[in-house]
Amino acid sequence: MSEENKAVVRAFLLEVIGNHDADARPDLIAPGYVSHFGSMPPLDHEGWKQMAGGFFTAFPDLELTIQDEVAEGDRVAVRWTWTGTHAGDLMGMAPTGKHVDTGGMGVYRVVDGRIAEEWVLEDMMGVMQQLGG
Repeated sequence: MSEENKAVVRAFLLEVIGNHDADARPDLIAPGYVSHFGSMPPLDHEGWKQMAGGFFTAFPDLELTIQDEVAEGDRVAVRWTWTGTHAGDLMGMAPTGKHVDTGGMGVYRVVDGRIAEEWVLEDMMGVMQQLGG
């Protein structure tokens, strides 16, 4: 089951994030999906799509690369890096045109071939430092 769960998470990261399309692959998201990002309140799928859409606007050339994947039971842990050019508004910060190179990681709970829950940590302090904020 671990390999199948890794394939679900990989498809989500590469086909949704990688293609900058928050509406892609709804078949990968379980009913009742919950996303946890650092100190933010939990997000449902619609909230996640709004947040992701903001990142896709802020970094229209965002490119994500999976560095590591580990799976056990219903959990998949992934470490990634991503790069992008700050060309759109980011949480109220006007575009700077600066290039960002950073990383993050997430743990995904997969149930019946769909992501039911995720816990994600991104290096937002590093992003803001690179943007001069």
